[in-house]
Amino acid sequence: MKDAKTWLFATLLLGVSTSLATAATVDLKPGKYDFSVTYEIQGQEPGPPKTGPRCIVPDDLDNPEKVFNDRMAAGFTADESCTVKNFKNANGRISYDADCSNRIAHVEGTVAQTEFSVVRDVKPKSGRGVSLKLTVAGKRTGDCPK
Repeated sequence: MKDAKTWLFATLLLGVSTSLATAATVDLKPGKYDFSVTYEIQGQEPGPPKTGPRCIVPDDLDNPEKVFNDRMAAGFTADESCTVKNFKNANGRISYDADCSNRIAHVEGTVAQTEFSVVRDVKPKSGRGVSLKLTVAGKRTGDCPK
């Protein structure tokens, strides 16, 4: 009986640790980041970058869609219709797909503890809408204001 309980405990522990290892966690240090976003619409020349600060809090790091987006406004919330799939984060490289209600995005780039640079290829799900390519970069500049 003891061996069966030990086996069951080990199996459950292995299942939990495996699911934690595959979670979509972003390897960044929380804090204030200076963002730079460049847009390329339908293959046209990119415009000037949009820049601004944004605070990345620990809760943001459990969902890459909360980090690697072009939103710099205070009080930003991630699009709840997006599901992250095919998440890979190893050796300073990150990639994933975001399946949202009206679009699909493929994201890939580099990430370190205090900076990142990713390219988001966004395609509309319907025949209407435009395709976008966004380059999103951020560098940590300090702690978030309290």
